[in-house]
Amino acid sequence: MRTLLNTRGSTGLEPSANALIHRLERNLQDVGQLRNYLNSYSCEPQTYTDFKRIESLRNRLDTLGEVNRAIILSIREDKYPTKRYYEKVQEQYSEFNALKRGVEAYMEEARTKYVHH
Repeated sequence: MRTLLNTRGSTGLEPSANALIHRLERNLQDVGQLRNYLNSYSCEPQTYTDFKRIESLRNRLDTLGEVNRAIILSIREDKYPTKRYYEKVQEQYSEFNALKRGVEAYMEEARTKYVHH
């Protein structure tokens, strides 16, 4: 991924506030897409274990979205975003990637487990 440089001329390594916000907003869109996949007919839970698993994934996605929105608001209110925000955004992406793998694993199992011949 290409890094957008800070226009304030700091070290040139930290992305600007706008770049961080853009990344988080894109992440929110991706979270919404994953949530939609989990709500699709093909992912409907068939067992109690599946139900618990899908609910856990949905709750984690909702929490991730809420934290993303809070970070976006914090960045917008802070006149001089610091490296701290960059680290928070990286943590959010790590959490998102873990959730994405979990959703993909669930979807693959749902497709193969419940295929009717």
